[in-house]
Amino acid sequence: MVSQKLIESHENINNGIPKGYKKTKYGVFPIDWEVKRVNQVLKRVRKPVDVQLNTDYKQIGIRSHGKGIFYKESVKGKELGNKAVFWVQPDCFIVNIVFAWEMAVSRTTKNELGFIASHRFPMYKPMDNILDLDFITYLFKSPRGKYLLNLASPGGAGRNKTLGQKEFGELEIIVPKDVKEQKKIAEVLSTWDKAIELKESLIEQKEEQKRGLMQKLLSGDTRFPGFNGQWKSVPIEKVCSISMGKTPSRNENKYWGKGFKWIAISDLKEKYISKTKEEITELAIKETGIKIIPKGTVIMSFKLSLGKLGITAEDMYSNEAIVGFKNEDKNILDNEFLYYYLNHIDITKFGSRAAKGITLNKDSLKEIIVRFPQIEEQIKIREFLSTKDTEIELFKKEVEILKKQKEGLLQLLLTGKVRVKG
Repeated sequence: MVSQKLIESHENINNGIPKGYKKTKYGVFPIDWEVKRVNQVLKRVRKPVDVQLNTDYKQIGIRSHGKGIFYKESVKGKELGNKAVFWVQPDCFIVNIVFAWEMAVSRTTKNELGFIASHRFPMYKPMDNILDLDFITYLFKSPRGKYLLNLASPGGAGRNKTLGQKEFGELEIIVPKDVKEQKKIAEVLSTWDKAIELKESLIEQKEEQKRGLMQKLLSGDTRFPGFNGQWKSVPIEKVCSISMGKTPSRNENKYWGKGFKWIAISDLKEKYISKTKEEITELAIKETGIKIIPKGTVIMSFKLSLGKLGITAEDMYSNEAIVGFKNEDKNILDNEFLYYYLNHIDITKFGSRAAKGITLNKDSLKEIIVRFPQIEEQIKIREFLSTKDTEIELFKKEVEILKKQKEGLLQLLLTGKVRVKG
């Protein structure tokens, strides 16, 4: 186990400083760690591309929050214009200077050979026998690293907050003198990364499997044993009452505050909606005429972000981008079945195309056709799909636990509070 390689080194504390540690201006660190400027451990590398107008070039990008490199669609040389571009070199620390402050950093590998990157993606080689590439990459994906990248990115937010090359080079970091220790730290953290990647891969597989099952079960192509009755097809307005939400005036402070939960699209994160970022007051309800969404109502976003779904866990209210489908007879239609059914169909085909994309309104929402079997079969289908949801949620919780463990370990290892055995 990885944990067997780790030992705490805070025994025999003297004057508040553990034995084997020293006090620096950045805190207490192991005696055999040292302060280095970035330009003392990283050397910038550049290999300019001699752009040919009719040649195809593959480009890379870097996701924020330490999520790594991604590949863009290839472009012709003539599309690059006068932009300075460089061949991606393997085994380099690479950063997106525009979003460095959001930890848009990564490391290149042989997989990126033949790709190009603009001047916004400077690359750096670690100095031999001084710095390990994986160690420095983890360092700049840590809270301390984010702080340093912010420090070297003067200006306002967004595209005005650009990493300065001079400022970056003068940043001070604390690293183990022994590169072997750096490598071992990176190896431990890599073990957690691999465990997280494996779990996330399993989640993707289970979600793909669930989508396939939904397609078969909610179309009636696959039936459970003992069910063979005909499915009904009706407009949703025949089985549900349809209501829209409303946003009370933002200029009226008396409408906003502790009171009644008010759903925005950003709150549609889980099947059952029990938490909202904002609440409205009783006065807002009385003076604006906003309609209540009863507990157990299937709700769906139909503006901007189409088709995000949920079921209200209690009486709530919502904004005007959310529609409520209140089931009129639970002996005819099951709420969770309706939730899964609406998740399964293409909502956009009921909308109309406008300047801002596909839009839906109350009239077009009424035209949504719902297909459903007898209530007993609906319940059987939703129970089966709910079981799949539970399996996926358990995996997601395991991923969150692993991520929190890694965050804690990252902090301990990169400050030397926990040492790695030789």
